[in-house]
Amino acid sequence: MENKIILRPSSASRWIACPASARLSEGVPFEPSGEAAQIGTAIHALAEKCFISGEKADAYLGKPVEGITMTQENIEFAQAHIDHITNLKSELGAVKVEQYVTVFDTPAVKLGGTADVIGFGNGILEIADLKTGRGYVDADSEQMKIYALGTLAKIKKPVETVRLSIIQPHSGDTRTHTMTVKELYQWHKDVLLPAIKEAVEDNAQPNPSSNACRYCPAKVICPAQTKALELIPVKLDVKTLAPEVVSDLLARADMVEDFIAALRKHATKVLEDGGVLSGWQLSPKRATRKWIDEAAAVVALEAAGIEHSKLMLTEIISPAVAEKLLGKEKKHVLEDITKKESSGLTLAKAVGLGQ
Repeated sequence: MENKIILRPSSASRWIACPASARLSEGVPFEPSGEAAQIGTAIHALAEKCFISGEKADAYLGKPVEGITMTQENIEFAQAHIDHITNLKSELGAVKVEQYVTVFDTPAVKLGGTADVIGFGNGILEIADLKTGRGYVDADSEQMKIYALGTLAKIKKPVETVRLSIIQPHSGDTRTHTMTVKELYQWHKDVLLPAIKEAVEDNAQPNPSSNACRYCPAKVICPAQTKALELIPVKLDVKTLAPEVVSDLLARADMVEDFIAALRKHATKVLEDGGVLSGWQLSPKRATRKWIDEAAAVVALEAAGIEHSKLMLTEIISPAVAEKLLGKEKKHVLEDITKKESSGLTLAKAVGLGQ
């Protein structure tokens, strides 16, 4: 075995769908977390701090936590997490926050990670996770099941029911997936173990899909990605293609587009770090004019003959912004004054047709 494979629960949906991505990703340089991830980490830290100390999250409004100034939204997310932890402790009795659990640790592979919240008691184990992003996260997730398996091995308590809860204020109320311990162990046997076994194999072949490839750090070196790119002819008249060829090419398009996006991002990073790519350079984005001083601009424009009423444009806030301002208790007001309206049609994969 060349080196020990480190499998992370947070990326389990990717390496379970494509076990080969685990070894491919080992050679990809670490990429620092973006701003959204840093904000999420700070919100988690605030929630943990307040749960331990008994403080309310709003005491930190406008204050820095892990280098991030807490906004009203940050505070609300942290408090939602604190409330869930508090309720869980009242129901089950035992609660642990930010707990590292290990599922596997052998010379060939290690699988472990930190669960946001673990609650247990009365024959119930609950794993709860705060998600601060906008992308919908299903409670029936591989990541949560792995945390549950690691916890069962650690607490040595009788458990019959496993609950997996996602606290994601962007997507509404907390959602929970419930399963039996027997069902969890069956998933462990049928899904997790085969994926881990394949992940450590040197000759594991990539199994590309839109879900597996989306956040894979190895896209730019993945042989399946480059092969898909080679299979798409560049010089063709799309109007002459047979319907079955169009369908086939569309199926590959998402993968190729993801690869190209990853390639551009990688190339930009290489150049930013001082590297050289023959024929390429970093150029400034298109410049747009901005006011140097808005107040001074108003005075100058009025003096030039533009009426003050025409200088200031106002419009009503969006329903989404209004919902945040109203809060959970009053958001029902929107039911009679809003409607959902599609802006048009977009190309999408057909469902329910055996695809």
